[in-house]
Parts: sequence; C-alpha cells; structure tokens
Amino acid sequence: MNHEKFQEFRLTGRLPSPSAVGLRILALTKDEDYVQDELTDMIASDPALAARILKIANSGPKNSKGEAESIAQATMRLGPMAIRNIALGFTLVADNRTGACARFDYERYWAESLASAVAAQVIAQEKGLYEPSEAFTCALLCDVGKLAFASVCPAAYSEILAEDPATNRELAAIETGRFLINHRELTCGMMTDWGLPRVFQEAVLLHDFDSQAIDDDSGQIWALVMLLRAGKRIARLITTPIRTGDDGWRRDFLALGGVASSFGISLGELHVLCDQIQSAWREWSEAFGFPELASFAFAEVATELERRSAPLTSGSRTGRPSAAHGAAERADSMGVDRPSLTRILVIDDDERMLRLIEHHLGREEFAITTAQSSDEGLRTALEDKPQIIITDWMMPGMTGVKLCEALRQTEAGRKMYVLLVTSRENDDQVVEAFEAGADDYIVKPFNPRILLARVRAGQRMIHMREQVEESERVRLRQVAELGILTRKLRASAMTDALTELPNRRYAMSRLKAEWESTARTDRPLSVIMVDIDHFKRVNDQYGHDVGDHVLRETSKMLRSKTRGGDVLCRLGGEEFLSINIGCNRERARVCAERMRAAVELQQFKSEDGEWNITVSLGVAEWSPATMSSIDDLLKEADEALYRAKDAGRNRVVVATPRRYARRPAV
Repeated sequence: MNHEKFQEFRLTGRLPSPSAVGLRILALTKDEDYVQDELTDMIASDPALAARILKIANSGPKNSKGEAESIAQATMRLGPMAIRNIALGFTLVADNRTGACARFDYERYWAESLASAVAAQVIAQEKGLYEPSEAFTCALLCDVGKLAFASVCPAAYSEILAEDPATNRELAAIETGRFLINHRELTCGMMTDWGLPRVFQEAVLLHDFDSQAIDDDSGQIWALVMLLRAGKRIARLITTPIRTGDDGWRRDFLALGGVASSFGISLGELHVLCDQIQSAWREWSEAFGFPELASFAFAEVATELERRSAPLTSGSRTGRPSAAHGAAERADSMGVDRPSLTRILVIDDDERMLRLIEHHLGREEFAITTAQSSDEGLRTALEDKPQIIITDWMMPGMTGVKLCEALRQTEAGRKMYVLLVTSRENDDQVVEAFEAGADDYIVKPFNPRILLARVRAGQRMIHMREQVEESERVRLRQVAELGILTRKLRASAMTDALTELPNRRYAMSRLKAEWESTARTDRPLSVIMVDIDHFKRVNDQYGHDVGDHVLRETSKMLRSKTRGGDVLCRLGGEEFLSINIGCNRERARVCAERMRAAVELQQFKSEDGEWNITVSLGVAEWSPATMSSIDDLLKEADEALYRAKDAGRNRVVVATPRRYARRPAV
C-alpha cells in the first residue's frame, strides 16, 4: 500500500480507532507471556469496558463456580483472546455507532461486521483452519475502511454510496477514482497502525477477488480468505429479516451450498453451524446493545425453500431500510435546520432532588435525561454522550468524584462539562472535586437562578470548545483536500492517459522502492514483461482507433488477472510490466500463464469479423546473489520475453538466472 495516501487520512484525526485502553490490551495479549494482573488493571481503568466484560462473562450457561464477581475472575473465565475481541469490538463500536454520513447505515454495518466475525470464529474453530480469535478480529475489521471514509469525508462518501455500486470491487474502483485510495487500502493501513498481523492485510486485499487469483504457499492467507467470504455471506442472511419469498434473499440462502463445498462439509452440517453462529451473534448483539432480530432455523428454511418450486427472478436482495438514510430524508423534508439542544444528564439517588433540578432546567431549551445511580449514570453518559453532567457528590457505591474520575479516563468523558452538587462547601472537598476533573460545583440548597447561571457558563465553555474543534476540523479538511489535489496532480503525471494504468515513470519508481524493501526483508519479488504480439498489424489493418481500443481492453484483461497486491503498468507502446510483490518465480509464472490464457480468449470485432490477439510474457525473479540493480531484473525479464517471441509467441518464458557485474544499487 502507498503509505503517503493513507497518511493524509490519518492527519484528519478522524479515523476510527479503538480506545487507548483497547489498543494497550491488543498489544499486551499479542504475546502469551503477558502478566494477568497487568491485563486486569488495564480493563479496570475503563469502567464501561469492565462492566461489559463482567456482563459477558456471566451471560450464557451458569458456571459451576457461580458468577464472576471481579475483573480478574472474568478475564480468567473468558481467556485473553476473548478479552482482546471484546476490547477491540466494544471500544470501536461505542465511539462509532452514529455519524454524519447520511447514506452509510452505521447500525447495519456493525451488525454485519459482528455477525461476520462470529461466523468466521465458529467455522475456524469447527474446521481447525485458523486461530478462531484471530479470525474473529480480522472479520470484524475487514471493512473498517468503509467506516473510515464515512468518518473522514461523510458528504463525499454519501455521494459515492448514492451511486449504489453492485459489488465491493465496483465500490473500490469508485473510491479510488474519487480519493485515489480505496476502503481495502484504508483498512490495511489502519490494521498496520494497530499492530495486527500482516496476513490480515493480505486476506483483506484478496477476499473480494476470484479464488484463482490467490497464490499462497503457506495456506494461511487462503484459509483466512475463505473464512472472510463465508462470514460475510452468512452475516448478510442472519442480519436481514427472513424473507423466503424475496428472490434476492433466497438466492443468498441457496448459495450456502457453495460455502459448504468450500469447507468440505455437507449442507446440513453448515446449517447446524449457522444456527450456532446465529445464537452466538445474538448474545454478542445483546452485549453491544444492538436491536433484537427474529431468529430462524436454517434447516427449516432450507426445507421450506425446497418445497417451493417458483423460479428465481433477477433482482437485488432487499435488506433493512437504513435508519441513517431515513433520518436524512426526514430532515430534508422539513426544509429547515433546527438548532440542536444542549444535552444534559442529571444523576442523583434522591428522586426529589432529581425532579427538582429537572423542573428548573426544563423551563429552558435543554434535552434532559436522568439517572438514579452512579452506575446507571456512567453507563448512560458513555452511551448517550451528553454535553453537561450534573451529579450529586454523595451517592451509594460510586461517589460523584469517583464518577468524574472514571469519565475523565475515556475519550468521550473528557469532553463533558461536569457540575458537582454538594451539601457542604468545604475547601478540601472543593479541591478534591477539581483535582478529580470537575469543571464547577454548586452547594445545596441552591438558588435556581444560580444553577441556571452555572449551566449557562458550561454551555458557553462547550460552545467555545466545539467552535475550536470545528475550526480544527475545517483546517484538517483543507489540508486533506489540498493533499488529495496534490496527489491527483502527481498521479496524473504517473498515469498513462490511454489505459489509465500507472506509466513507465511510476513503474521504475515503484520497482525501485520494492527492490529496496525486498533487500531489507528478503521476501521474494518478481516481474512479468508483457508484449502484444504483432500489434503493428492491428494498427496497419484496422487503424489507430482500433489499436487504442485493443490496448485499453487488453490492459483491463491483464489487470483483472493479477493478484490484489500486484502492480500492472504500461511501459509504452504495446509493452506492459507487472510487479509481483512477495511472489517467487514459480508463482509469477502461474500468474503470467493466467494472463496469457485470458488475453487469448478475448474477442474483438471489426468489419472483417471477429478476431483475437495474443501476448508473449517473460518472467524474472529478484536474486540477491546475481543481481545488483533493477536494471538486471528488467534485463532478465526482457530477455525471457524475446525468447518467448522467438519460440513462436503466445507463451510464457521464465528467465534463467545469470550473474551480472556488480554495480551500485539503484
């Protein structure tokens, strides 16, 4: 991935990310020799996460030892990988349940991502294909690049989604045309930032492509790709209300036969697994607060569909309507923008005091919610994210000061204006309150006018901070837009105008960078030189317009048969170069043969009838023992190409390694 493109999105500061605690848990549980007490302390530092872990640990079948009463007991019961998944999922979901991208259905995105993660985990566990918890994490984050686009550039991304691209590959192409980076590449960049395994990135790049385009000696990537594909297909079914009469839904359900075959199990066995996945997903959904959907038995649905003989008609699958889209349409129909109300949360265990404060503030334009305990207040604050919190000091369990400290440990809580209500104006208490992070305090019994004045002061502080944040967002957006414009200008200088492939200048620059990376990491690197056979005859016989058409269509065909991480460039005329990263000589030969066969089958039409073209290809692999520069690598590929032409064209020739005179590295 080109890191320069990703960095511009990072600079906006709006990319989704797990909380600081979530990231520390990810880093800690990566190694098996972590310290259990350290993990427990990390979880305890985030009260909302700690409460969620305790709830999940005590859900489901009751443990013979009773309920887990402490974080230490919960972590021992769940295990480090489950804790890692909960921390990652909860901290990401909690801060990204809603957003400004009108056509991005945030609720459905998370429901499908979670269902896909559970499906990948269950199948991995059943078949022993991959580490189940790792499969869960990869599937959960597989499409996080889409969420990133919706967060960083909501208006522009809403326009892209309005085009309703039919597939992820079409969506990626539109994204690249608009932003010069797509959601897969964004996902890989974020995974790198979070320290996740490189195999995750490979699987993310490849899982939308045809299986024959995947070369994987170890089998790890291929196993993860299969799990991602299966997880997404199953997730679409269980997150959509059952519609056996809908052609699209039925088509998706019947396609489970292909999923079963890919894992070497019967369809009945897969239906049993899907029921397990659905049950586990419902438990996770309850823990994360997703709305409940009616469940169904996969075997019963299969029997019902078999009973029906009505043929499928063409059409797309109908899912749940987007809540975000519906809200946007309602706002548009109003024709005016209503000012948003300041959101206030009042917390007090004394119901009379709670109602009194609510009564005095209710006369003004505030959106008020209440909580009658500190635990309920903390949970409500982290879920609803009020702008102002008014909390009593002395409450059973967690005091107002401890509540304030807990809030200040979270990203959302640090932005809230906290007003403490106390019955005594003691200097030591006042100092304690401010050191805990309180913004102001008021003494009971209070004058309603003083209460309102202090709330108004908090309002002003909030508005000033929001204005500063908006100014910063505008500045960062302008920086990002300027960066995108600069990158577009740079890309135009690196792009072939006819085929829209990277040009020779880009090819040499990229090959140099990959050469240097390969020299450091000792991973394989190969190139494929491609030349259209007898192209001059095409121009002479049919004209240059047809010749240009042949170049464009051939470039599309060649690009469609490369792997997800490979780079295809046009060197000039009828000559192309494929840079195959992490690919040895034999795998590059397989890729080249795939390209050759596809071009040979491609038909062109003219007044003289149908005809086709062929290509000759030369393959060479980087060899540290015999090569000192990219010139050596290109020379071997070029010589192999000419041997292919001399041997009769329409064939692949792999270069024989040779030794070159040592020259300074390029």
